[in-house]
Amino acid sequence: MEAITITLNGVEVSGHPGMTILELARESGVDIPTLCYDPHLIPIGACRICLVEDERSGRLSASCVTPIEPGMVINTKSPKVMERRKMILKLILASHPDTCLVCDKGNRCELRKIASDMEVGLIELVKIPQLATIEEVNPFIERDLSKCILCAKCIRADHELVVQGAIEYINRGFTSKPATLNDEPLEKSECTFCGTCVAICPTGALMETKRPYSGTTAAIVSTICPFCGCGCNIDLEVKDNQIVRARPGKGSTVNRGTLCVKGSYGFDFTRSAERLTSPLVKVNGDFQVVSWEEALGLVASEFKRIKENYGSGSLALLSSSKCTNEENYLLQRFARSILGTNNIDNGSRLYSAANIIGLGSPVGFPGTTNHLDALEQSDVILVTEVNLTSAAPIVEYAVKRAVKYKGAKLLLIDPLQTGLSSFAHLWLRPKIGTDIAFINGMARVIVTEGLLDEEFVTRKTDNFEALSSELERYTPEYVEQVTGVPSDDMRHAAQLFAGATTASIVYGAGITQHVTGTNCVMALANLAMLTGNIGRRGGIYALQRDCNGQGACDMGTIPNLLPGYQSVEDTESIKKFADCWGTSLSADVGLTAVEMIEHAKDGKVMSMYIMGENPVLSFPNSTLVKEVLESLDFLVVQDMFLTETAKLANVVLPAASFAEKEGTFTNFEGRVQRVRKVVEPLGDSLPDSEIVLRLANSMGCPMPYSSLQQVMDEIRDLVPLYQGIGYGSTETKGERRDELDRDPFRNRRLYKGQFPSGFGRFSPVQYEPPVEIPGDEYNFTLLVGSILHHSGTGSKTSRSPRLSEFSPEAYVEIGPSDAEQIGIGQGDEVKVISPLGEVTTVVRFTTTLPDGVIVMPNSFSSTPVNQLFDIVLDPLSKTPALKACAVKLERI
Repeated sequence: MEAITITLNGVEVSGHPGMTILELARESGVDIPTLCYDPHLIPIGACRICLVEDERSGRLSASCVTPIEPGMVINTKSPKVMERRKMILKLILASHPDTCLVCDKGNRCELRKIASDMEVGLIELVKIPQLATIEEVNPFIERDLSKCILCAKCIRADHELVVQGAIEYINRGFTSKPATLNDEPLEKSECTFCGTCVAICPTGALMETKRPYSGTTAAIVSTICPFCGCGCNIDLEVKDNQIVRARPGKGSTVNRGTLCVKGSYGFDFTRSAERLTSPLVKVNGDFQVVSWEEALGLVASEFKRIKENYGSGSLALLSSSKCTNEENYLLQRFARSILGTNNIDNGSRLYSAANIIGLGSPVGFPGTTNHLDALEQSDVILVTEVNLTSAAPIVEYAVKRAVKYKGAKLLLIDPLQTGLSSFAHLWLRPKIGTDIAFINGMARVIVTEGLLDEEFVTRKTDNFEALSSELERYTPEYVEQVTGVPSDDMRHAAQLFAGATTASIVYGAGITQHVTGTNCVMALANLAMLTGNIGRRGGIYALQRDCNGQGACDMGTIPNLLPGYQSVEDTESIKKFADCWGTSLSADVGLTAVEMIEHAKDGKVMSMYIMGENPVLSFPNSTLVKEVLESLDFLVVQDMFLTETAKLANVVLPAASFAEKEGTFTNFEGRVQRVRKVVEPLGDSLPDSEIVLRLANSMGCPMPYSSLQQVMDEIRDLVPLYQGIGYGSTETKGERRDELDRDPFRNRRLYKGQFPSGFGRFSPVQYEPPVEIPGDEYNFTLLVGSILHHSGTGSKTSRSPRLSEFSPEAYVEIGPSDAEQIGIGQGDEVKVISPLGEVTTVVRFTTTLPDGVIVMPNSFSSTPVNQLFDIVLDPLSKTPALKACAVKLERI
């Protein structure tokens, strides 16, 4: 592509075709002021502040929308340009209130900055004030439209980035303003309170409600969001060792100037009054504050005693999918090299262990096979059994952009209505628990109608004959009988998927948390391989619920796998780590998370060390889990809060939050990103890595690390997936983001489209009817899932004042017709009863559910919904079935 050369302020510069004058100027270090421009948005030239002059003709043009042309002679500061810019600025200020001294936007106001730079103060024009009333009652966003300059940034961000459509211009002329449908308050609109509009607003028209600090901050630190597995970059503003504001990270290739409500407004849990600030030891049933030396000395002596008396197998450790890679790596080394046990697992066992086998076995790669940008470029996107609105908002934005702006066709497979339903080309609603039958039916259509990628299947896969034989019984008629989806719709979905040049699959816990989750993942892998959508073309996107669910598994906090998914039963792998750590290692496969509870119940596990997880709320059969943990000989819990699990511990160790430590997270697409220390730890709390290192010292087995850099260096040496990944410079503001982030591939443990064995292996899987089917007594199917304003079990989000104010209590959603049949009304208090237990909650009506299906969130400690589930494990992944169970409702 031939470069285009122009003259810019007397200097020849070159750019590529299609580049605008503004883009080339910024690339060349020439500043042109703007108010309506943002690199993530389609430029519209609304503010006209970016005017420049082409000296060949004297023409003035808005530089943000004018493409460069050969021979242009552009002057960005000619007298003519400056005169017009000042007049435009004065016209804007003529309808802007004179409240700069009291406006909370302060020095962050772009209008104020440009006025100051251009030396525009008092204006001679007649003021035409735009009166507006501040009437918001939500805890997130406050609108003062008297300060709106009609740049349309908020509207464009809503439509182009988030693709929500909550706001648009209403009225005309001087009464024009951005507003919701019928000018309703935001809390009564489609707004999800993602905060993108607030972050992008150049003035004080959109601000945070209940902001902890209203002025301008000097310190801004780039780090990673601590909630879901998307791995959004966030810039945290700091004042007096307190986080006061969160903004989308600049230049991020993950979230592209957007966040969700949790990322924008959920950080305040870090200063919750419930934070643990000192070690606690239980004495006669009550906790007492002790020193770190005393607490760690007690833990070390008890671990030694139990190991000597009962053996290493009596100790078990639960690591965290919310802690950094370095912390997970250190804890698994502590377990294996000091305690001598492989009884270590992490919280992602509850939702993503199926990926390790379900993708690892057929594809040879235990996770997402392509990057997020590739998803947005797909021709067909199949999203199955995941509510992206709450589980992975950034992924939802990408899917909606692909559909609305790039012509992608969305195949939505979900019995529930979600935020993507209105974007779907086909929305198919199979019965709950019939996903394997449906996916196998699609695969059969692709095979029998000759739609498969024959070259890919022949050259790069094996076991096709076995798959083809298994698929024979999944005729469209049989699949319709099992799933309830019309056979023509299923066939059409298969034809669309197979006919696409690039097709992608997105799934989450709605697939993996069924007892057949691993087989279902294998069925999806079969579908991708049949159509050649593996590697650089298309891909499989396995979502993670927590911020480091992928990294925790990569780091070997798994009972049968060392870091990098190297088997504990493989002699060479064992030797490699044993030589590095200078000790012998066990080759016995350890216990998974729920197996630890079962073995503790039988008296085989005597002690547990739990870091950053809350199994009393997250595991099935909460009542049993609590009883078992209470009965342990010795329980250590390391957490930020005195959670339901921590209350049962003999020793509680106070951990620092994500904003109080260094390290890395690995997001769902495999991108390794720096977590940076923003503020000092609260009280005497410590980063989890420091706690583990101090405990190793107290055990008399110090680990040879003086910095986390050394930990990552060792990871890079021992873990093939992480070769080439390291820390970058963090010394200056211009280099806050590590060097790896500038290349979207260098910091990814990237799947390169090559099967480790040379071939992808098809895995024939059979459909088996769901174990729990509603009957005469338990006549509803309960689905459990995430909600937008909370994360996981709610340990963090329930302690975020703004999030908990907006979503303060649990509820059960039910269709009005089902409610009428059993005589309950909106807001009624009911018991939700399963064969195992019961919980009490309130009723909310919704029209989005199939008949006979009710839904509850799992993020409220006051309503521990998991106590309705018995312990039933996927036989392959050992993941407990936590997605659906049969229940009945009783009105109180």
